[in-house]
Amino acid sequence: MSRKSTLLFLFLLISHMLVLGQERKTILSAPDNWNSEIIPFPLSFAPDIEFEGFEDIRFAPGWADTASKEFWTYHFTWVLNQKIPTTEESLADIFQVYYDGLSQVVLEEQNDGIEANTLDKTLCLFIETEGGFTGKLRVFDSFFTKEYLILFVKARESFCEKTNQHLVSFDISPMPFEDEIWELFQEVEVIEKCE
Repeated sequence: MSRKSTLLFLFLLISHMLVLGQERKTILSAPDNWNSEIIPFPLSFAPDIEFEGFEDIRFAPGWADTASKEFWTYHFTWVLNQKIPTTEESLADIFQVYYDGLSQVVLEEQNDGIEANTLDKTLCLFIETEGGFTGKLRVFDSFFTKEYLILFVKARESFCEKTNQHLVSFDISPMPFEDEIWELFQEVEVIEKCE
């Protein structure tokens, strides 16, 4: 793990918040050793995702440590002011735009000679399940390893008619679903309930 990469990532996340001048109250509860960020939509690294609301993120303690089993293990919830279509196809399309845009911005900021337009597009596959969706992504790790990696995703959603908020939550890790790492996500909870 590079300290420069970690600082760059945190700088990008904080700058997205400050540039848009929006503060949001977290809707997630997680252990104190999980880092957190809140980023308002539209995301500056993926402006084509035309959502209104914010993204609430929690990073496992080993998220930025390439030697950790928790490497790239994190959770985020989209808190949206509108109902969005969530299908296998729409999630795949959104995640491709999201991770391609993120890679491009990080590579431009790091300026280490890798051109984003030479990378393969992010590959995404989602399957609807009884509890939501599971997915598998092939993304370029522009932060740390500068290599492609496979990420596994679990997604679930809820919609509150009273507040007109659509919550879509994602647990993400490069570890396969049968690994015990997935038990960590039980420590991250949505604390804002529809009443």
